[in-house]
Amino acid sequence: MNFMLASEAATCCEGKLYGPNVKIIRTWKCDSREVCLNDAFVAIKGATVDGHMYIEDAIKNGAKLMLVDSSEMKKIDITNPVFFDITFIATDDTVQGLAKIAQSYLKRISPKVIGITGSVGKTTTRELVVSVLKERYRVHGAIRSFNTVIGCSLTVLAMPLDTEILVLEFGANHFGEIAEMVNLFLPETVIITAIAPAHLEGFGSVEGVLRAKLEICSSKSIKNIIYNADNLRLNESLLNDYKNCNKISIGYENNASLKIIKAKILLNGLGPTLCVEYLYDNNSFIFEVPLFGIQQAYNVGYAFATGILFNICKEKIEKALESSQSIDGRGILSKIRGNTWVVDEAYNANPSSMKAAIDNVINMGKNYNYKLYAVLGGMRELGEASVDCHKEIISKLICFEKVVLLGEEWYHLGLTMPENIRSYKSFNEMPSDLELSEISNGIILIKGSNSYGLKKIVSQLMEVSALD
Repeated sequence: MNFMLASEAATCCEGKLYGPNVKIIRTWKCDSREVCLNDAFVAIKGATVDGHMYIEDAIKNGAKLMLVDSSEMKKIDITNPVFFDITFIATDDTVQGLAKIAQSYLKRISPKVIGITGSVGKTTTRELVVSVLKERYRVHGAIRSFNTVIGCSLTVLAMPLDTEILVLEFGANHFGEIAEMVNLFLPETVIITAIAPAHLEGFGSVEGVLRAKLEICSSKSIKNIIYNADNLRLNESLLNDYKNCNKISIGYENNASLKIIKAKILLNGLGPTLCVEYLYDNNSFIFEVPLFGIQQAYNVGYAFATGILFNICKEKIEKALESSQSIDGRGILSKIRGNTWVVDEAYNANPSSMKAAIDNVINMGKNYNYKLYAVLGGMRELGEASVDCHKEIISKLICFEKVVLLGEEWYHLGLTMPENIRSYKSFNEMPSDLELSEISNGIILIKGSNSYGLKKIVSQLMEVSALD
């Protein structure tokens, strides 16, 4: 009997149970607006919002199980009809309580755990890995980029009882964050996608990023490490340490376990296709995957290597990869009027992913004779490296017909902006009509840190096209 009762969950987090002793396996949410019937709601005291203010909203939306702070539980009158048939677990710290309950539940189900980290490509790699493993196993992964202690805990608690493999994503913006998640959820197989300038305010340098990402290898259960062979800092660190682990490297380097021979992007009326050839164990493998971006050859490679590690045949790996899809905000191409493509990279940006996106668009422009346009948001959390990183991006935009820059990060660079570039400090300063919807035979790249809300521009372009 693998299911866990609320009374057991309360014991795990040193809390107290109020109300019916229900099973905890269900979807857990920390945003009352997302709660559906029979969900669990975790009330979290954030920096600006206290989730305890929305307990009744969560109940109205269908929540039946609540995890709340003990101090707030004293303010709740459970005899109120509003709370009839509602289960409460009260604990001193709901974030830590959630993690302890998730850790206990994970031990009870005991699937093999795969942890993914890196500066770029984590979420795409996670989705590809899940897709490949589902060809043979019962697999559970996050529904979106849940890569914090809270997110991983929510993912674990939504795991079905028969799960054989759990795939988690570990992100970080300060030291110790990944180590905490690893200690809670103990991955046996880890995937490190790349080390690049990201969250430098917290890590100080690329060397700091490397040290933070390598925290994933501190897992007491670690057996396998799948990683980027072309990332020199990462490669050197892994070769010198972790000698007792099985290591599989992916890259263009001759010594890579899974060598990328060549990769190219094709574009037809239905969208992009990544054609990539690998060499593994002296055998050639060719995949055609509906993804945009040459850099995706690495992400596909990580999924391919994981499939090999878990004894999935080439035909099933190929089937899974060829039916995969791009993730919202991470390289989705949509065709609008005038034979123009919109590249939706609006979810996030760091120097590595920004340069890759620009290079991909430039190559498509050359190969298919498209004019190039872009709306680029600033790259945040780069610390002292911000000015140099943004200057480098500006230098790559010469061949674009028109570029719109959004955010404070593009100012104070000490540059005279080229004539093809316009910049605005905030979204409100931008004109409502960026004159992008009238473009013919073009590619429009939309990319920036998610907080800039560039997804709105993608939606506007799609709406205008839909009216035609």
